[in-house]
Amino acid sequence: MARFPYPDERSSQAVLTRSPVPLNVFRMLAHAPAVAEPTIDLGVALLSATGLPARLREAVILSVAGRLGCSYEQVQHAPIAERSGMTSEQAAATVDGTVHIDGFTEAEEVALAATRELVREHTLEHATVSALRQALGERQAVELIMLIGYYVMLANLLNALEVDFESASDEIASAISELSGQQRGTQSPHTQGDAS
Repeated sequence: MARFPYPDERSSQAVLTRSPVPLNVFRMLAHAPAVAEPTIDLGVALLSATGLPARLREAVILSVAGRLGCSYEQVQHAPIAERSGMTSEQAAATVDGTVHIDGFTEAEEVALAATRELVREHTLEHATVSALRQALGERQAVELIMLIGYYVMLANLLNALEVDFESASDEIASAISELSGQQRGTQSPHTQGDAS
């Protein structure tokens, strides 16, 4: 049971309309409306508008969940990861922090190594930044770092307040697909380039 009661429906309605799916994490964020709306907008952008391939993105989110012991993120994103092309074994290995995962691309492994390092050290070695730049390009490297930071922030909220998880993964996955289009999950890391 959550450590704070969720705001009543009237209080949280304006916040929840910004999310494609009305999740408990966003209901909890309604306690802080000034930051809730931009937080949801950033999350929607990270899930639907970046150049990051869906499988790589979901692997990174599961890695953050594993490093921070965030059951909520793991429960919500494991099915989305599988829908993006990851096997259940790959998803579990990602959560566990396995260094080399069978079937993962070099770009995915570089992204996961950077995720583990950034969560652990709160910075990246020069060699890691160079590897990210080589594997993903500058645009996607910055998007990746923002993705990691966003899910670390949410994990801290979810863990600290013991937000109840709900089974909405299929609904979330459908909403993400609708927002971003199915093709994003099959793009190579350099498909969208570094236009900025």
